[in-house]
Amino acid sequence: MNAETQLHWKQEKEQVHSSRPIRLLILLVSSLPPWMVNILVFPVAFFYFICSKRGRTEAVLYQKQFIAYTNGKRFKLPHPYLQILSFSLCILEKIEGWSGKIALDEILFQHDDIDELKTQLMEGTGALLIGSHLGNIELCRSLASFNRTGINRAVPVIAIMDVEATEQFNKTINNMNPDVSVNIVNPADIGVDTMSRLIEHTQKGGLVVIAADRTSASVPERSFEEPFLGRPALFPYGPFLIAALLNVPTYFVFAMRKGNAMIFPKYNMYIKKADVTFDCSRPERENRIRILCRLFVKELEKYCIKYPFQWYNFYNFWAMPETDSGR
Repeated sequence: MNAETQLHWKQEKEQVHSSRPIRLLILLVSSLPPWMVNILVFPVAFFYFICSKRGRTEAVLYQKQFIAYTNGKRFKLPHPYLQILSFSLCILEKIEGWSGKIALDEILFQHDDIDELKTQLMEGTGALLIGSHLGNIELCRSLASFNRTGINRAVPVIAIMDVEATEQFNKTINNMNPDVSVNIVNPADIGVDTMSRLIEHTQKGGLVVIAADRTSASVPERSFEEPFLGRPALFPYGPFLIAALLNVPTYFVFAMRKGNAMIFPKYNMYIKKADVTFDCSRPERENRIRILCRLFVKELEKYCIKYPFQWYNFYNFWAMPETDSGR
């Protein structure tokens, strides 16, 4: 295995080196019907597919593992263009979301734990939402920024996310809608004061959102090793520790495009309440943190199998460090 496939996700260079493509997309989103912009994404994705060896290589790496795990039941040969196209559409969806172009009626909620979450929020109780880079979890934040939640009050959201890996993209989107960078917490900056702020935020009925499928950029060794699509992979300890410290109801969230490529897209929103609480002793808390991680990984794998081309971790997800890791 070469050095490139051993890179930590934070070491991968941002693909958007210039703000011009994103600015052009923003202009198109603001001036053209959504279906027309969606059509234009197809040739752009094909150009990226042809020119980006890294994008093709990493898509094939993931898809080969997927095929091996599923015995080829979903597809038998890698289709890297479909994954790159899906990712391109996801970028467009983020722009449309933060432009206010995605309405709540485009989100298809399932018969799961959404009603319990909505009731909880309407009663003024906050929650932790754990998502991933499968699908587009930013739909939750962008809808909330326009008060499109189906809740009878504004629901403030704090996102815990590392924005440096996509700094150019985030800066450009922030120029379009300053709400993008409002209430973002860098995970490396979380300390006692930050946790106090997050606890107060949830006590006042707010949401905290975090992705839990990438190991920490600052302390990657603080991780759990769990089987994922047939091979051991590392998952971060931090998001599940935050769940324990917040001690509020935790939900796994997956926002998925109904199809891989749709001119008039709809989105399936899955909400699953985690059956783990943290009113327990400290030793037991560590055990429950591990259980919460394991439950998340099972949900992640389930929706990855259901929506295989909406996987946007473009690096070797199964790369292991030279030294032993895991808690």
